[in-house]
Parts: sequence; C-alpha cells; structure tokens
Amino acid sequence: MLKSNKLIIFLVSLPFLMVIIFYSLSEHPGYSDDGNFVRNHEAAIKSEIIAHLAQERQDIKSVTLLPNTARGEYDNGGDVSGHYHIYFTAYVNNNRERTISVELFFPDASIPPFTLFPPNPYKDKGKKMSNWLIGNIEVSEESSK
Repeated sequence: MLKSNKLIIFLVSLPFLMVIIFYSLSEHPGYSDDGNFVRNHEAAIKSEIIAHLAQERQDIKSVTLLPNTARGEYDNGGDVSGHYHIYFTAYVNNNRERTISVELFFPDASIPPFTLFPPNPYKDKGKKMSNWLIGNIEVSEESSK
C-alpha cells in the first residue's frame, strides 16, 4: 500500500514537474519571437519612433515599450508575395494614458506566392529580419483631466 501511494503521488506530480522543467529551459519564458525581437532591438526602435514622430511635429520626447504586446503576422499578398509585420504598443512621455500603436515592416521577410503555410521568419538566421522599417504609428489623443 505504501508503494502504491508513492506511485500515485509521483504520477499526479509528473505534469507539474514537466511544466516546471520546460519553463526553466526556455530562453525567454513569456516572450514570443516577436517580443524577443522588439526587446533585443529596443534602443534602435525607440530612436526610430521618436525621429519619425518628430517629422510629424509630435511633441514626444520618450517612448516606453510595453512588454508582451508584440505580435507578428504576414499580410495577405494574394497571388503576389506578402510581407511580415510586427505590431506593438508603447507609452509616450511616461504617460500611461497616452499610447502609440507601432508597426514594424520587414520587406526581406516576404512570403512567396501560393504558399500553403507561411514560413517562420525567425527560423532562417539570414538577413530576413535585419532590414526593418517603421510602418504606421497611431498616436492616441491626450486624455483631458
């Protein structure tokens, strides 16, 4: 009876042990490939955003990227190739009430036409994800207090 109790306890705790081991072995738990890309290039992305908004005469001095908001997707190119985009959100001027939605555009990470499954742009370590441009930036209105 003592042996069967230990076996039951082991079998019940096995899924929890597997989750803990998987979580500890992952490189950046909680971040997607897109989130890791944004975190790894944060300084360059911030400077590009501020420069882009300065051209539009926006009074923005600092940008704080929000974690876990990055999501990537291919656009539908139809019978021509589509491109990869990453969308994420950031605070502006350390004001949590004022945010921007940013799009990064990757022209080299294109998907060929007539592909059934979109490829993973992070799988190839080539120059697919090294060339990026700022796409659309939507600035929220300043809230009146």
